[in-house]
Amino acid sequence: MSRALVGLAVALAALVATAGPVAAQPPGNWTLVNEDGFQHYACKQKLKAGGWGLKTATRYNKSAPRDVGVYAALARGSNRNLAAERTSNDRDNGWIRLFIRGARESDRLWMQAAAYGPAAPWSDGFPVRRIVRCASVA
Repeated sequence: MSRALVGLAVALAALVATAGPVAAQPPGNWTLVNEDGFQHYACKQKLKAGGWGLKTATRYNKSAPRDVGVYAALARGSNRNLAAERTSNDRDNGWIRLFIRGARESDRLWMQAAAYGPAAPWSDGFPVRRIVRCASVA
């Protein structure tokens, strides 16, 4: 009986040792948009009203102060024309999520930690046309 328990303990220790860290990206199809101490992901879904809806998910650093969140902006045409902006520090199971409506393929998405101001120039934003479609829910 004690041999069986020792064998079980060894097997359990091996399983724990091989278990990887928490998922590096959210489940489903996502595009890595930016890394600045946080990992910022996005995917897009077609909206019934036209255009795209952008889902974003940012893995936050658990050691980051509670008031540090995520800032996302959608630049359209010029670097000064922002079609949408969102900020949040609502944390849920390791992620901060946002949703932006009305994106166009030609827009650029910028995401960063909400601890400092927007990047300049906006031309370094991530093109919406290169963001993958969100996984469909079955």
